[in-house]
Amino acid sequence: MKYLEDFQPGQIYRFRAEPLSKEEIIAFAHEWDPQRLHTDENYAVSVHGSLIASGFQTMLQVFKPVMHGMMPEIANIGGLGFDSLRWPRPIRPGEALEIELEVSSVTPSKSKPDRGVLAYTLRAMNPAGQVVFTADTPVMIKRRPSEEQ
Repeated sequence: MKYLEDFQPGQIYRFRAEPLSKEEIIAFAHEWDPQRLHTDENYAVSVHGSLIASGFQTMLQVFKPVMHGMMPEIANIGGLGFDSLRWPRPIRPGEALEIELEVSSVTPSKSKPDRGVLAYTLRAMNPAGQVVFTADTPVMIKRRPSEEQ
């Protein structure tokens, strides 16, 4: 288990998100974000050059490998939200994403000594190396119990 003390600003963790198919993009959009640019390939091509994924689907694609590959091993108490959430470019069918999680700060709580805030920045890049997603994310995690120090 990793605790607050196991992190330092500047640490970088890397992940990969598998590509979405055209069918997955359209199915997600029909259920969660039924805008034509996500559901109508002809319209999307005329506006964006191809079908594009919903920003919400992009966010889930970015977080899935982080949640599965890192968070089960962290003494996580809960997320505190998102700051500066951005989708500077769309993702398209068949694009795998390279993801970087960079620890930006580690702050022990002054009022609750058993926990603190780990803040990190997530960045996802398409195969061309272009940034398609960024978010600053604070999460509350436990500090190492004194008997484990």
